[in-house]
Amino acid sequence: MLEIVSINLDNELDLPITHKKAAAITKYIGLTLSTQTTFATAVSEACRAVLEKTLSSVLSFRLKREDGRWFLSARITTDGHFTENSEELKYARRLIPVLEVSKNHGATIILLRLGIPRSVKVSGDMASRLAEHMRTSVAESPYEEVKQRNQELFSLAEQKEEQLKMAALLNEKKSEFLSIASHELRSPLTIIKAYAQMGKSFESKDPAKMAMYLDKINQQATKVNTLIQQLLDVSKIENNKLEYQMERVDLNTFIAEVLGDIRIANPSHVIEVKPMVGNGFVSIDKLRLEQALVNLIGNAIKYSAKGKLITVSVNLQLNDQVVISVKDEGIGLSEENLARVFEKFFRAEDISQKVSGLGMGLYITTHIIKGHKGNIWAESKENEGSTFSFSLPLVA
Repeated sequence: MLEIVSINLDNELDLPITHKKAAAITKYIGLTLSTQTTFATAVSEACRAVLEKTLSSVLSFRLKREDGRWFLSARITTDGHFTENSEELKYARRLIPVLEVSKNHGATIILLRLGIPRSVKVSGDMASRLAEHMRTSVAESPYEEVKQRNQELFSLAEQKEEQLKMAALLNEKKSEFLSIASHELRSPLTIIKAYAQMGKSFESKDPAKMAMYLDKINQQATKVNTLIQQLLDVSKIENNKLEYQMERVDLNTFIAEVLGDIRIANPSHVIEVKPMVGNGFVSIDKLRLEQALVNLIGNAIKYSAKGKLITVSVNLQLNDQVVISVKDEGIGLSEENLARVFEKFFRAEDISQKVSGLGMGLYITTHIIKGHKGNIWAESKENEGSTFSFSLPLVA
């Protein structure tokens, strides 16, 4: 559906404008003179009925294609009360084939619809040209000119207001992110400092404890490095500078290697793999795809209890695609959170207090998969678990 032009119905001086616009639209389309007159009169009569009840309405003309045929409609949105049997609409109803009245979010919608004969050539390009023609058409009276300027200013004000709202939201998100990021980076650094001080005091007394402290320092340093790498990756994504070094690899072998390392680092969970039947080759950047897999499996570990099963399965599809899925038995996601889970910096409020993170992992993973010409999606049920899947094209 394409909106051609809209008019605010403020007073009876708008009635000649509605008639002229309706006539101009039908003439541009190429309808007969009698159809032009009939449609324009029906529209102005419906607008007259509306203006007698309220001075807060909007008329919009639209073109829509249904089942291979184009339809022209005049849609009046008003706060006045009307039904299809309203006496005020009887004149318009006699002139137009279809006049419907409905309710939408408390407003009344009066729809006048005219089917365009198939012999009249209408296309999407023509509809766009018509909209541009109506937008740039010269006003024919001082009132119409003032009204047109007012509508332009009103539209501009609405756009500016929307931009201000978006800027305020982005600023809020930025402040929230900086707060979380500083906390996430400060926490491991504080731990590193504490273990370093403790290790210094045990340096010559207890080598075993010294080794444990060094191991803890290494773990926290790795966490800091991961957070910094994620920040750098987000910056590269935003600037379209995330690069890939593609090579042909056997997918089953690659996943087995990645899972071997993950199992060693996470002995608290059972990680099972269901490989693809037979061999399948893909063209991937091994480091980047490993990063994506580690993100998905890391989330499965993070959001499920110790001892729970995590299943990584690889399934061949009929369209020369392969789907890799990571399924957990964790806390799951609500429908609302599931719809936003791949957004940059998104973290569910009920989870962010319990589990650390910046909300960048899935955002980065999404772009890595897209960079491999694949798609990513998720399924989840609260308190039952989640399954994150992505597809990759196979290569010969």
